[in-house]
Amino acid sequence: MTVLPDGLPLADDFPEVTRDQWRHLVEGVLRKTGTSDAVGAEAEEALATALEDGITVHPLYTAEDAPQDAGFPGFAPFVRGGRAEGSAVSGWDVRQRHAHPDPARTNQAILADLENGAGSIWLAAGAAGVPVDGLPEALKGVYLDLAPVALDAGADFEDAARALLRLYAGREVPPGAALGNLGADPLGLVARTGRDDGLAGQLAAAADLAGICHREHPGVTAFAVDALPYHEAGAGAA
Repeated sequence: MTVLPDGLPLADDFPEVTRDQWRHLVEGVLRKTGTSDAVGAEAEEALATALEDGITVHPLYTAEDAPQDAGFPGFAPFVRGGRAEGSAVSGWDVRQRHAHPDPARTNQAILADLENGAGSIWLAAGAAGVPVDGLPEALKGVYLDLAPVALDAGADFEDAARALLRLYAGREVPPGAALGNLGADPLGLVARTGRDDGLAGQLAAAADLAGICHREHPGVTAFAVDALPYHEAGAGAA
């Protein structure tokens, strides 16, 4: 059921639907298309998709399919996020990517997005977007303790990250109040470019940034994990 902010449930006028009812409809579709005469659980299984690495994607997932013990956010087995309070203040996050190289133009776009419902900023920096020295202008007027900033700077991640950290300090953001992601992903960069020169130094820099976040900015994470370059290179789901 979807509930609107004013409390109006969109599905309030509809009766609850059971899994057996859904399976019955699937049986009818399979018969009409000549695909299968399967019934019940077999009809549902007929729509499953086998992926690489022995992984099967089922056509329907409900609360019945949840792990028996998923634990709590921030605790083992760590399948519900890293922190009990979640990764966003409200539990949801709307993030727009900005990659224009002009800091002033980017700033206008960022402020417009934040005023119209965006909750955080995905900012390309360095060679991929706003110059590193343009970050203060690009983030002018942004409350860094309210709107998380997620950097996407590729090989320039260390310079961009340290520029953002200096911005926290310069704007006197209280310790622990800053929110965001510094975007360090050295291994993803290697996967995307095919070049591993300087990898050891990048890993050391990323680890140093992680230490700074742990000590000074617990609401900021240093590393980003982007599976896209692996997928584009032919990696399977696992």
